[in-house]
Amino acid sequence: MIVNDLYELTIVGVYDRGVPNQERIVIRANQSVNLGQYGVMLGIRAAGNSAFPIRDNLLWFGDALINTGDWIFIYTGIGEAKVTTLPNSQERLYSIHWGRDKTILHHPDLVPILFRVDAVQVPYELPALPQKPKMKV
Repeated sequence: MIVNDLYELTIVGVYDRGVPNQERIVIRANQSVNLGQYGVMLGIRAAGNSAFPIRDNLLWFGDALINTGDWIFIYTGIGEAKVTTLPNSQERLYSIHWGRDKTILHHPDLVPILFRVDAVQVPYELPALPQKPKMKV
């Protein structure tokens, strides 16, 4: 699949791999954005600067306006989301928790894939499926 590069956010790294309650993905904002257009999925490292996504491993950030220089820490474990202002700075730190009961980035070939959603479609109303007539016994 060929997609555009993503420059407005940067994955700085994965820290404390395999350490419960400390394993995290660190992202830095290069410009002001609404996080509602972004998320992270897990992948297996491939050749060059690419990865193969792993099925059913996606985290959507949810709506929040962040500014240039702000940080996002995605802890893979369970916890409460919070926003703090960094000391002696205007930069904010957004701590998000994926809610996993085990670490998920313990191997260096398991990598986060940062993505941006550009378009979606949701049906207005799903049609009801017709019911099968019951057979008489």
